[in-house]
Amino acid sequence: MNGEITLRALRYFMTAIRVGSITEAAKVVNVVPSAVHTAINQVEAAFGLQLTTRNRATGISLTATGRQMEAKIQSLLDDYESLMRDGSDMRTQPTGTLRVGYYAPVAPAFMPKVISRMMTDSDDVVVKFFECDNQSAQDGLVSGAYDAIVCVADAMKPGIKYEQLLEVAAYVLVPASHPFSTLPSIGMKDLSDQKIVLLDLPVISEYYATQFDNEGVSPNVVATATSLEMVRSLVANGVGCSVLHMKPATEMTYAGDKVTAVPLLPPVRPLKIVVGHLPDNPRRLVRMFVEELCAFFQEPETQKLRVLTNGHRSRV
Repeated sequence: MNGEITLRALRYFMTAIRVGSITEAAKVVNVVPSAVHTAINQVEAAFGLQLTTRNRATGISLTATGRQMEAKIQSLLDDYESLMRDGSDMRTQPTGTLRVGYYAPVAPAFMPKVISRMMTDSDDVVVKFFECDNQSAQDGLVSGAYDAIVCVADAMKPGIKYEQLLEVAAYVLVPASHPFSTLPSIGMKDLSDQKIVLLDLPVISEYYATQFDNEGVSPNVVATATSLEMVRSLVANGVGCSVLHMKPATEMTYAGDKVTAVPLLPPVRPLKIVVGHLPDNPRRLVRMFVEELCAFFQEPETQKLRVLTNGHRSRV
């Protein structure tokens, strides 16, 4: 090729071939005939081939070489139009694939409900969830691996826009048979002589260590786990007590054992759970996910995801 061809030139070229006249083609595309004539010349010059024959009496027609190129040019224009339609649909319609990175141990307690509502409104949505830590969630959002993230509002990266979903106070998780289970509340110092099971995840583990330090408590940590459900099961089996934040709606563990959540008073600094996204991402599917998630956390039923510290007891 001897030069680049604009899409406009290709459209003018194909229009002239379709109607068989440069003058008529100019009317179709709403330009002067010289613009169509110039576009045809540009296309032929770019390929270095004679693609048309032009005659005042018979109009414009394709040469044998032009016929071979016609289908390829039309395919290119069709692909471009398809691309633009897809882009428009992604901007205006809830379609396509939504990739969500999450760092929220209790995400299965609320995320499926939000996604279920979204899928009710659209049959052309695929959702992919990725469990990750707080840092990799943010890195993934910035790099484009994720469309949205749910994480703890801790050292959020510049360029990430986020909305707070829930502020959750810490609570103590004990076996249902533990003497603490009947108390209205527990203080951090009450845990001094207790065996402790901790959730060992980035940000959260550092947070717990800080809270113990602030209260002058040296916890007797006998077990750690990177899974919330493992922590709950260890507690249920009497391995130790734990300090947690968000909670499942059920009091049962995977093994069928019961645990009890007891408010921690006086309360320590709560954790803030947020949904993050890029501010310049106009995809309708991403906007819908953020909107649905924020709306969900305005509903009364989301209170079950936290243990209240105003004197109410909560079983989990």
